[in-house]
Amino acid sequence: MSYTIKYMKKLFFILIFYLNLYPVQALSACPKDRDTPKIKLYTSYGKLTYDNSKNNAQITEMALKYGILEKGIFASGLSTIDINLDIVLKTSAEEQVDKSFCIYPKNIDLTISFSSPIIYISNKLQANSCEYNLVLRHEQTHQQINSSALDFFLPMFKIAANQIAKNLKPIRIQDNSEIDTASNQLTTEFNEKLTPLLNFFKKQILQEQLKLDNNENYKNESLICR
Repeated sequence: MSYTIKYMKKLFFILIFYLNLYPVQALSACPKDRDTPKIKLYTSYGKLTYDNSKNNAQITEMALKYGILEKGIFASGLSTIDINLDIVLKTSAEEQVDKSFCIYPKNIDLTISFSSPIIYISNKLQANSCEYNLVLRHEQTHQQINSSALDFFLPMFKIAANQIAKNLKPIRIQDNSEIDTASNQLTTEFNEKLTPLLNFFKKQILQEQLKLDNNENYKNESLICR
């Protein structure tokens, strides 16, 4: 979709700024002649479902909770998704000459996914009527924006994940019983550094959705079925 082109230059410079927050640093406690963890990036767009069980008031209440409805607008349709970030970080433990262990990040499986994408259409609209089809197309456009935004951001997530992985310092532990704790610590660090980009991604999706969900556009759409 064309909206992604508008943000390309802006997002590029934001990403460069974001990555500069995490410059590569020399390892201090453990040997540093190790490969950068390998990143595998997975995505899922979820299975889109339709719900015709709610009336206008119920859909409006849901939209207000999501913060995607202008005050005074009564919604007859709504599109929702949940955005998920899952991280599986695998480590390797190497025993040192002093009998301690260095825990290195080895592989990182990163999954960015949509779950439960749903289109709600008011049960007050007659199926296949002009109004019903108008709302349906409107909500389908919202879901298309979600998918296009994820496609656009995936390379940025890949770049950011690789850069963050380079900065993950191995953790020295005294006993191999601490391996799980060290692995969890590395996973938490990776997640905390990637979360700002995820939040920015969510914000950009919402901004694009608001281009459809506003008083002016609703007025224009209301004229179509007259």
